[in-house]
Amino acid sequence: MTYAYRTADLDAQGQRYELSVKRRVNYEGETVEYLAADSLQSYVTELYRAAGFGRGFSSHSGRRTFASRLIARGHSIETVQLLLGHVHFNYMAPYIEISKKAKREAMIDLGGFFADA
Repeated sequence: MTYAYRTADLDAQGQRYELSVKRRVNYEGETVEYLAADSLQSYVTELYRAAGFGRGFSSHSGRRTFASRLIARGHSIETVQLLLGHVHFNYMAPYIEISKKAKREAMIDLGGFFADA
């Protein structure tokens, strides 16, 4: 895979964020290349810091919230996976946070399943 220098216009003022080519080993053991907007990630982290949020808040915090809220509202795993841009579920799974309430409701629902059997 070959990439030329690429940028993405991502804000209302036309701020350009450089896309870097990165490599990782996928779940099949193959080396794959992907594009990452490191400068945008740094900018979002700066915004969190300026707003008074400490460690644990980053551009990935927004992705986790985005994915978790879509799942909580009933959207399919496949839809969320597509919107996050992940090819494999294993890459997307860390972004999904299930609330205690949702876990409790699932267990109550499962209890009804066994009662019906």
